[in-house]
Amino acid sequence: MFNRLNWNIFYSSIIVSAMYCFGLAMGCSVISTLLDWKFNWHLQGKKRLVWGIIITIIYVVTVVLLIDYYLLVKLQKLPYEQFFKGRFLWMHLFYIVLSLGIATFFHAKGSMQALKVALTQKALLENQNIASQYEALKNQVDPHFLFNSLNVLSSLVDENPEMAQKFISKLSHIYRYILDQKNQELVNLEEELSFADKYIFLQQIRFEGGVNYSTDIAFSDMNKTTIPLALQILIENIFKHNIVSDEKPINIKIETDNHYLIVSNNINPKSTKQTSHKMGLENIKARYNYFTDERIIIEETADLFKIKLPLINSQ
Repeated sequence: MFNRLNWNIFYSSIIVSAMYCFGLAMGCSVISTLLDWKFNWHLQGKKRLVWGIIITIIYVVTVVLLIDYYLLVKLQKLPYEQFFKGRFLWMHLFYIVLSLGIATFFHAKGSMQALKVALTQKALLENQNIASQYEALKNQVDPHFLFNSLNVLSSLVDENPEMAQKFISKLSHIYRYILDQKNQELVNLEEELSFADKYIFLQQIRFEGGVNYSTDIAFSDMNKTTIPLALQILIENIFKHNIVSDEKPINIKIETDNHYLIVSNNINPKSTKQTSHKMGLENIKARYNYFTDERIIIEETADLFKIKLPLINSQ
């Protein structure tokens, strides 16, 4: 009888340990892992914390009460009305608090690992951003643009002095904007669009009827930001890779849709295709990676080329 009682206690201890080990420790570990997969600690830290607290408390309380119910009511035949009374209530609370402490360990471990990864990624992105800003500074304006602008200005001085004055004003504003933005990481969308308007105006004067330009900007997006001179790089590429003439006009449209800044143009490919190293586009991507997880979207058909830049909230 004594030996059988000892074995019953031994088996019961194993069952209790297994239920708490797998039911609570493993369960909390799985919850932490799933939440880390669902939420990014670096970008969604508050949401991850709130959901972690809510789900863990519900899970721990439920599992502890189920285990205690099985041990006390089912195995030891405790009357159900005594389950939440006296020392049994304190026993439930003790196991719940202890289990929440274990759960906190798993969540803290996940947050520290995520923080380590985030800091490593941030350092990498900072280095990429610095390098990209330097690259952008070296290639702020295509030298051909300045050369062509001066040629246009030279002809306007004699033919249309009034337009020449306007041309000079727009050109000076373009270079003033470049100087003002060279140390900025982000720029208000309204400022970037104003720059694009002036830049395309000079191209319209140069190509006369060969450039059609339109915009469709949602008012709610005007307070958002983008990276400086992104539009200049994209517009330069349009003129670099396409024929622009009265017979084959280029149609440029800048618009916003679903929190994206979209630059699109019809395709008039040059007969001698210029080599593209895509450094400008890679520069834009690298700088965007520093501020957002949203990716640049490129869509191309036989007749239309479109690039979507994610807009960044000003805060």
